[in-house]
Amino acid sequence: MKKYLFLFVVAVISAFATRTQNLAVEINYVASDPTVLKPVIFYTPGVVLKWDDFKGKPEKNSDAAAVTNAGIGFKMSFHSKDKLATLNIKIDCNFSISDSWVKKGMTTDYILMHEQHHFDITYLYAMKFMHDLKTASYTMSNYSKVIQKIYYNNQTALLAMQNQYDDETKHSQINAMQEIWNKKINNEIAALSTQ
Repeated sequence: MKKYLFLFVVAVISAFATRTQNLAVEINYVASDPTVLKPVIFYTPGVVLKWDDFKGKPEKNSDAAAVTNAGIGFKMSFHSKDKLATLNIKIDCNFSISDSWVKKGMTTDYILMHEQHHFDITYLYAMKFMHDLKTASYTMSNYSKVIQKIYYNNQTALLAMQNQYDDETKHSQINAMQEIWNKKINNEIAALSTQ
C-alpha cells in the first residue's frame, strides 16, 4: 500500500494576539468537523472501516490490493481575554473516502483488517502529535515554529511506521508478520484507552 498523507490546516490569528504577551494553549482531539468539504471518515475508537468506504479508483499498476489514504489534520485559532491569549489547536485523524480504493475481487476481511491497521497507525500518531504538543513550551514568538517542528517529526515517524508495516508484512501477504503487527497495533490502541 502506498501511503498518502495530507494536512488540513486553517490558522486564524487575530491582531490582538500579537500584542498579548501571555500565551495559553488548549489542545483537543475532534472526531468531526463540519467545515471539511471532502468526504472523510474521522477516526473514532471502536468504529471500523467497511469496504463501502473505499470509493477511489484503483491504480491498475499498483502491487497493492487496496490503499488507505489517511492523515492527521489540525486547525488553530486564537482568542483573548484579560491580556491572556489562548491558542486553540484541534487535531483530527481522517480517512479520505474518495482517495482510498480496493481492487475488484480483493474485498476480503483479511485485507480490510490490514487497511484498518493503516488507519489505526495514523490515529496512534495523531495521539503522539497531541501529546507532543501538550508537553511543548510556547511563546508568542515561537509557537508557529514549535508546532511545525512537532508536526514534521510526527509525520516523518508516521510515514516510516506505515512503510515498515507494509514492508514487513509485504502488504499483508506474510501472514506470520501480519499477526505480529496486528498484536502490536491492537496493544498500542488498547493502551491509549487506559491513559
